Amino acid sequence: MPVKRKSTFKLGIILLVVSTLIWLTPLLIPFLDVAGKTKLALTAVLLVIAEILFWAGVFFAGKEAAKRFRSYLNPKNWVSGRKSQGQGTESSTDHEVKTDTRDS
Repeated sequence: MPVKRKSTFKLGIILLVVSTLIWLTPLLIPFLDVAGKTKLALTAVLLVIAEILFWAGVFFAGKEAAKRFRSYLNPKNWVSGRKSQGQGTESSTDHEVKTDTRDS
């Protein structure tokens, strides 16, 4: 990977991470000691900034990197080994039925 491509890729990943952190900050806004309208405006501004940073990160890092980054944030993929080993796609009853048909 050329140096210029590598640096833009890193910039894209950094922007993706920063956008994720900014997406999480509105969870803290209700605890601020400011007026309700200010909280609403701050939340809206933060979410717009996070969205802009996310798409800028997609532009610099590439579509595939953004897709992989989003898959890391998906709670379904947090179970270790489930996706990489291909386990968990069959239920135990499916396995038993397959075993029963081989025996007869």
